[in-house]
Amino acid sequence: MKKQIWITFIYLILLLTGVPWYWPKDSELTFMGVPAWVFVAIVTSIIASIFTAFILLRYSWSSEIKPDD
Repeated sequence: MKKQIWITFIYLILLLTGVPWYWPKDSELTFMGVPAWVFVAIVTSIIASIFTAFILLRYSWSSEIKPDD
């Protein structure tokens, strides 16, 4: 399988976006009744799930197990 660096790059961006370490501790910004960092984490998780499904459906995966020589 070819190396797909862009897939790793997208997952890295999703990780950096989804983990709320960059939000200020005293932030009281809310969106739809929840803190904004929670909303961003949930949306990022949904995007990561969709991206994972896209990758799994787009590329063919061999189910054959190759014996070690």
